[in-house]
Amino acid sequence: MQVEQLHRAMRILSRIATDESLDLYILAVAALIFTILGITGIASVTDLTSIILALLAVLALSQIRSRRHVTAIANAQHADPLSIFSADFPADLTQRRAAATNLLLIGMTMSRTVQGSARVDMRRVLQRGGKIRVLLLDPTNDELLVQAATKHQAYLSLERLRARVLGTMDELAGLRDGTGGQLEIRVVSFALTTGINAVDAESPDGILVVQHYEHRPQDEPAPIICLKRTDGFWFSHFAAEAERIWEDGTPWPLSPAQALARTPRPAFRETFGADLEHSMDHARDLLITGVARNTLLTSNYTKFETWLRRGCQIRFLLIDPSSDHAVSCAANRYYAQRSPARLRERINQTLGLLDELQRSSGGALSVHLTSYPLAMGIIAVDSTPALRSQTSAIFAEYYTYRAAGEPKFVLQPSDGQWFDNVLGEAQALWADPDAHPWSPAPGSQATGSS
Repeated sequence: MQVEQLHRAMRILSRIATDESLDLYILAVAALIFTILGITGIASVTDLTSIILALLAVLALSQIRSRRHVTAIANAQHADPLSIFSADFPADLTQRRAAATNLLLIGMTMSRTVQGSARVDMRRVLQRGGKIRVLLLDPTNDELLVQAATKHQAYLSLERLRARVLGTMDELAGLRDGTGGQLEIRVVSFALTTGINAVDAESPDGILVVQHYEHRPQDEPAPIICLKRTDGFWFSHFAAEAERIWEDGTPWPLSPAQALARTPRPAFRETFGADLEHSMDHARDLLITGVARNTLLTSNYTKFETWLRRGCQIRFLLIDPSSDHAVSCAANRYYAQRSPARLRERINQTLGLLDELQRSSGGALSVHLTSYPLAMGIIAVDSTPALRSQTSAIFAEYYTYRAAGEPKFVLQPSDGQWFDNVLGEAQALWADPDAHPWSPAPGSQATGSS
């Protein structure tokens, strides 16, 4: 009991001795004592005068110290608010990470951190029982990677960015397996606006290093902000955001169901709409394949005439109406009842219109007929490499077998191999020896040469 009282007394004395207002307390007590001594006549006027001067001197020193505090507060108020922004990472970040017991790393690829010299430090953190969490972009999400690659300072391609993410994951998996340590990997399918190094964020001396992912920076993306727990609100703000991002991440590697859910899917539409008309209006070359293309031609006859007169080269590949097998196969595909005879009539109507176009415009119009049962029709706009522009595209529609609707999709040169694949098939059909050029028979309603 006496020991506890002694410790309590020592704490009180320590608190008093370190109190910033101790001099004022002493001054007040001394003034009270000597005022009483003066009133009672115990102290002489001469002694009181000296004591009063001494007390004034102590008061003056106290005022000087108070003014210094006020000046320091004023200077802090006028400090540059942008001084927390930096163009570089803190000089001691590598050492802080190496000495950490809890790391949360959030970034697009983290390739410099994980595949660089920090790999050795991370291994030591794991070996001594530390915990590491790393969150990266989902390498299976092509759309996300394209956005990130566009924003990246090095103008990476989608595949190079994917390779960096997967390379980081391989390194992390090796660290985890080699040490048996607490290392978790997660991926996100949304764009990251910041990279975050949270180093022992829950401890009193923890730090957060937040890097803004600026758009196509010339150097290191900036600003970079280093926050300590003493920064109060903003430290807590970014620490909470980092945890929310982590919670919304998906553990890696993905389960079979998660991987399947992230498999890219083609985007189909019911109609091409204004996109097709706008692209064709600017065309210098059109390759059109299909069964009859009667509706396309009758709905846009005047436009086709205008395009031919201004110099657009137009090629049509249609089903040969004289091929019973091809016409029968095409007629049987329709979900609505349509006889081979009716389909042959529609093809011949189209050929007649094409002959009229050729004679009225004098343009570069050519027609090939194929006996191959087409499963897909396309409209390729300025598809050859020499003519490609922002309006180049392939408008494709799949001819379903007796099912309502025809799934339609659009490809552009930026789609790479799939654009070339669909275009290559159409060009092969056009150039096939069995796809013979068409010209109207002499004396028929459709006269002239196409």
